[in-house]
Formats: sequence, structure tokens, C-alpha cells
Amino acid sequence: MTTKKNKLEQSSAVQTEMAKRPHAPRQRMLAQGAGRDGALAVDSDFALGEEGADTQFVGAVARALAILNVFRADDRSLGNSELAERTGLTKPTVSRLAYTLARCGYLSFNPRYRVYELGPSALALGHIALSTIDVRQLARPLMKELARQADFNVGLGTRDQHMMVYTDACEGEALIGLRLFAGSRLPIVTSAMGRAYLAGLEQAEREALLAEIRPRHGDEWQGLVRAVEKAVLDVRNDGFCVSAGDWQKDIHGVAAPIRQPGGGPVYAINLGGPAYLLPEKALRADLGPRIAEVARKIEAAMTPQATPLPSTPRRQKKKLATADSPE
Repeated sequence: MTTKKNKLEQSSAVQTEMAKRPHAPRQRMLAQGAGRDGALAVDSDFALGEEGADTQFVGAVARALAILNVFRADDRSLGNSELAERTGLTKPTVSRLAYTLARCGYLSFNPRYRVYELGPSALALGHIALSTIDVRQLARPLMKELARQADFNVGLGTRDQHMMVYTDACEGEALIGLRLFAGSRLPIVTSAMGRAYLAGLEQAEREALLAEIRPRHGDEWQGLVRAVEKAVLDVRNDGFCVSAGDWQKDIHGVAAPIRQPGGGPVYAINLGGPAYLLPEKALRADLGPRIAEVARKIEAAMTPQATPLPSTPRRQKKKLATADSPE
């Protein structure tokens, strides 16, 4: 007859024996990178010294973002091997994460060549990010500095129907100058700002806009078209264009286009003032290159730069490899 003591001894022996056996479900969980806390929480240099990892940092998310982050502008598609090489992650991890990202629309999978490219969800996020860029906020510090150095009005504008409209302006300290402000309007084909805007458009879009504007100008149109064509060539070669008395006889100006990444609205930045203080020679030799440089800096500030994701400390790589390796 089995006593209570015998039952307890048998139960203890069974538990001891089970503890010695490998736990397949547990091993599968670790192979998927979802089991051991130590393998997940410290996939970064965000470790809090030697005491442990940042508990708010989600390593799995960082690894997924690392895959998206390695795509470059000249990459059409990447396979798992390339993704693994660029991220430093193991191929099993890359395979699972890429599959998940594809299911969520952030990657697109080509089953014939077994490669991935950025998917519609990633592209949508990029367009949303670009649409939230505040060109005025990026441009204003550079405009203020140029206006201070040159002592002339510096304006930022874009097109509104068939006119250019100032979205911001910074005045120099000169007693005599061009007094324009946010909301001021300029003609497109005769002002430096308008011509720079036209030069920043794709050819088909520029031609369509000029066709709309043409009825306003009658017999002078051919001369204006030649001036616009020269402005487009000047922007292509020098980065800026000039209007010397074409808008108003006693006003000279120089401008450069600002093209947003991803095909957003084109802007233009200009500098203008009295013709006798701004001879065309000075515009082309000095102020033109300076306005072009400001435009390039604004464009560079608008271009999203991929932030490098934190790398994995060497002391963690062994743990990650263990967690990522298949059964």
C-alpha cells in the first residue's frame, strides 16, 4: 500500500527528473528572440553603464528599425544576406523581422528574386514627415544672418496662383532699402524670386505655368520668355538668377530656388534693394553665390537624415546570437 510519504517522494523524484530535461517550448521561444529578458533588453548601446540595460528600450523594435534604416537611395532591393550584413543581425533574426515588416506593409517582398524593398507604409511615413517640414522655421536664422551681413531685404516665398507671395522676410539695417514683408506679392516672370521659382520646377510644370501666364503680357512675352530661359540656365550653372530692373527699373534682385525632397512645393529665397546700391556686377559676383549657398543649406536641412540606430555592445552579441539561433 502506497503511503503518503511514498507519494511525496515519487512526486519529488518526477519533478527532479523533469527539471533535468530540455524544455522544447522554452527553447523555441528563445530561438524567436522572445524569451530571455537578457537577450531582448540590451540590443543597444543604451545600456545603463555596467549595471544593466535601459528598461524602457525595446530591442525588438530597434532591430526592426535597423532593417528599415539600412536602405539607401540607390538601393532598389535587398536580400536577407545583405540586410544581415548591413545590420549585423543574424540571418534568422533578419528573416523573421523582414517577414513581419512585409506583413505590416513596411517592406515589399519579391518572391521570384527573394528580395525586399521599402513598402507603401514606409513611403507613406516618409511623405508625412516631409509634409510637416516647416521651411520658414529652417530658413529664418539663415535669412536673418544674410540680411544682417548684406544690409538688404531677404525674403522667402512661393507661388500663389499667378503671383509669388512672401511667406517671410528679414530686413537689413540699411536706412534705404526694399520694404517687403510676409504677404507681399511679386510677379513671377519679372522678379528674381519668380524666376528662381520657375527654375526650380520640372520643365513640364514650368511650361504649363508659363502658358497660363502668357495672356497677361502681350507683345513683351517673347522677351520675358528669353529672360526666364536665361534664369533657368543661370540657376543650373551658378545656383542663382538675377533680375536687374525687370520688375521695377530702380530695383535689382537676386534669388535661388529651394526644392523640397520628395517633390514638395518649390520655394525661392531672394535679396533685393535699390539698383544704385546693388549693381548687377555685385549681385553676380558676391550676393548671388551667397544666396545660392543659403538655399543649399535650407535644402540640406530639409533632407531627412537617417539617425544611426544604437549598435550592439560586444558583451551582448553572444547572448543575442544564442537567442537568435534556431533549435
